[in-house]
Amino acid sequence: MLRRTMDKARAVIVGPLALATPAIAAIVLVPFFCLRMFGPFLFVYYVLAGITFGWQWYSLALPGWKRWLIRKGVQDEDVEHIAHRAGLDWPVEAPLGPFAFHTTAAAVCGVHFGPWLLSRWFVWILPFAGIANGTATGNDYLRHFELASIVPALALGYVLYLYFPRFAIWAWVLPTVILLYKLLTFTDASSSVLFSNPWSRFSYFFVIERSMPVFAPGFGGVDPVRVAQQMVVVAPFYAGVAYSIGALAAKRNLLKRLFEHSPTTEAEPEITQTKTTPNGRIDDEAETRP
Repeated sequence: MLRRTMDKARAVIVGPLALATPAIAAIVLVPFFCLRMFGPFLFVYYVLAGITFGWQWYSLALPGWKRWLIRKGVQDEDVEHIAHRAGLDWPVEAPLGPFAFHTTAAAVCGVHFGPWLLSRWFVWILPFAGIANGTATGNDYLRHFELASIVPALALGYVLYLYFPRFAIWAWVLPTVILLYKLLTFTDASSSVLFSNPWSRFSYFFVIERSMPVFAPGFGGVDPVRVAQQMVVVAPFYAGVAYSIGALAAKRNLLKRLFEHSPTTEAEPEITQTKTTPNGRIDDEAETRP
């Protein structure tokens, strides 16, 4: 009895140390290192990435912690009771974890994974066809901005929904909120009190620049702030919407419906039965059995 009580007390102590401490460290350290490496433009997504790592750690470590308690002789019902009393089971069931996971995955597609795939396309695929020399530039990325933002996110949303379906179709929410905020707070430097174009804010974000600014006076006629806003605001928005559409397509089993062939029903052969009449004659009757 005393040993059982000590195991429970040790479980309450070990649980927060093994589960909560790494999760909190991920929430703090991931944004810190991302700020040092990539700058403050995507800070909201850095925080979600930290939450994603913490949630993933909980999802993997919590079952192992429960198995450790069972090996120590704690009963199954006591394991669930200890986890609930210690507050160690709620992060796995909370919606914030999967929401942060899918939103982060969509943002990574739009900002990093999509441009990387486009560069691999120029390096690995096009040289074999004799179309390109294997070098991808920033201008190539801007010329294929929509494809690089949408196509990888669409495919990844479909695949990840099959394994993590919770809140996958809501990956568009946060990028849309950020874009709406940028649209509402946008001020056109060329507008005046007498003349103001209400559509300039939309063209500023959605009419994509097709060339990168250069380090020269006037930046080659390209606004570097506008290019940066399109890369860190519009690209995650396109990716978030595409990711959600891909998840919705997986939910509806779209690929299965498109490529599934209905089985061909073959006509069953007729079964002939022979009957003998009272006068000794043989009467043939054909019956089709279902």
